[in-house]
Amino acid sequence: MMREGTKAWHGLDAAALESLATAHGTPFFVYDADAVNARIRAVREAMSGRVEVYYAVKCNPNLALLRAVRTTADGLDISSGGELEQALAAGYEGRRLSFAGPAKTDAELVAAIRAGVGAISIESARELSACIAASKQLGRRACVALRVNPLQINRAFGIKMGGKAVQFGIDEEDLSRVLATVAEHPRELDFRGIHVYAGSQCFDPAALAEGVANTLRIARELEARSGLRCHTVNLGGGFGVAHGETDRELDLAAAAESVRPIVDEFIAAGAVKRTLVFELGRYLVAEAGLYVTRVLGSKSSRGKTFFLVDGGLHHHLAAAGTFGAALRANFALRNLSRPDAQTVRCEVAGASCNPTDLLGIDVELGRPEVGDLVGVLKSGSYGLTASPVLFLGRQTPAELVLQDGAAALGRGPKRMSDFN
Repeated sequence: MMREGTKAWHGLDAAALESLATAHGTPFFVYDADAVNARIRAVREAMSGRVEVYYAVKCNPNLALLRAVRTTADGLDISSGGELEQALAAGYEGRRLSFAGPAKTDAELVAAIRAGVGAISIESARELSACIAASKQLGRRACVALRVNPLQINRAFGIKMGGKAVQFGIDEEDLSRVLATVAEHPRELDFRGIHVYAGSQCFDPAALAEGVANTLRIARELEARSGLRCHTVNLGGGFGVAHGETDRELDLAAAAESVRPIVDEFIAAGAVKRTLVFELGRYLVAEAGLYVTRVLGSKSSRGKTFFLVDGGLHHHLAAAGTFGAALRANFALRNLSRPDAQTVRCEVAGASCNPTDLLGIDVELGRPEVGDLVGVLKSGSYGLTASPVLFLGRQTPAELVLQDGAAALGRGPKRMSDFN
């Protein structure tokens, strides 16, 4: 990535970035697919190949990026019928997909079964009934896993998605009733195992290992209680990565050292072949993305200096602090055109009429001049598709994918009228 004193982002220096801006306009996103692939390999190797790595499409569904990681990722985690279509368009086989989400429609379940999705995560009794009906309609068994909302809450996760009253999964204490329904429908259901996603943004290796141990405990107890076998256990993800100036992230080596013995014991004790999966998004792609916007002007207001740029929350809601953040924290910002410029404390304001449209609040930035490119680092995840792209009707940015040193257009800009 780009750090203080460096003059390039993933091999792209000021001249290269200006060339991309000239060719594709500003703002634009660029994603380094090689860096994403390296992260996937690093996780798999740290776990000594014992755990597969699925890429979570929701964090960045760019088609060119999905294609670029196809030969490296073991599969994809999807959350909608649209993401199923995107995964198939990228060339993934249905068996390499897991499908989560608390409100799957009947049509989505039919499409997933028809496509041969390897594990449909059942999140409620209603979904289980709908899946059985869809299977009967198609005359084809559905591969299902039960998403479990564990009793135990893991307080080390920054965003907690289990261990409390949530819309995700089946409460651990209610599993018996659902398991009975699964056992009654062997013609319709191919039971694959369980899925537990306890939360996101975990920076504590011991806490991550604790979560894995708890998930595998649930799997063992389920097997003992029901006689069913967990061929697949989705361990969730949530590996922490910070977006600010610090490079804080989960210590992968320490996490793997804690997790491997737990996983080994579970695999060795099983009567069937086990497939364990981490589904990861932000950890794989956040650092591999850059949002580039151009400075249009500046102004002073009551002692503060504002630099006005042509990007903003309509493209990058997370950087403006209004997507999934309890407390606003600045993403790391850089003057890409003049990385050695003397720094100034300032605000970086987006193009909209919304007062929250600030890509940087009280930040240190190499003093920009009109026309300079400003980059928002760690923008590979939850960027464009997690933003209100139709707000104000501005054109969407180009998305470029960097692979083998060359940047290619992954998705072109769209005007508001293109959505009509």
